[in-house]
Amino acid sequence: MNLRRLSPADWATWRDLRLTALASDPQAFGSALSREQDYDESRWREVLHPRWGVKVVAEAPEPVGLVAGVPHEDHDDVLYLYSMWVKPRFRRRGVGEALVAEVLAWAREHGWRRVQLRVFRGNVAARRLYERLGFTGEGEVMNLAVS
Repeated sequence: MNLRRLSPADWATWRDLRLTALASDPQAFGSALSREQDYDESRWREVLHPRWGVKVVAEAPEPVGLVAGVPHEDHDDVLYLYSMWVKPRFRRRGVGEALVAEVLAWAREHGWRRVQLRVFRGNVAARRLYERLGFTGEGEVMNLAVS
């Protein structure tokens, strides 16, 4: 498996995998397939601009998972981890852990103090993954101090 941080030139890779994720597990995201299907190339490229954080895909060798880390809207020192998804047949193989670890490495490289995410209470597998990686939180919001 290879992890790759994306740039705007990789817009089609991000688009295709993101739309696959939204179609496969719509309840896991705060967006909808019908909304993002309408994005044009310039919108996808903008999403991948470095000012909006980092977007990572896992490849084996085709893209099998994705995750993003973006500046939090309300907290200057918080990177928000979102859009974590792995194709079903690649789950429980360490792909999710590797993706999150890559975002955490990027956060450290760029001086972020905390990484935060939201995970639905019923998503037990995701909660366990994040807890294994050091995230804490009782509700839907989980945090990790990054140093």
